[in-house]
Amino acid sequence: MVKATNIVKAIHNSDLGRVLKKLGLYERLVRGELRYAICGYPSTLENLSGLYEENGEVKIVCNRIECLVGATERVFLA
Repeated sequence: MVKATNIVKAIHNSDLGRVLKKLGLYERLVRGELRYAICGYPSTLENLSGLYEENGEVKIVCNRIECLVGATERVFLA
């Protein structure tokens, strides 16, 4: 039997800018051009809480509990 697994990685705040730049998201994020995947609100560095991949695309999640739960469901129940 094959068991599916999900890998959870953490990014420290001091590394977040570097990671976002590597993903090509940093400039768009600070200019307010990105929207959060779950709620659709405009994104900012102040309320960015997580990143996940969906269909080969990096999605961003805000720090609202509803959005964190929604992203967790998408990642772990997919």
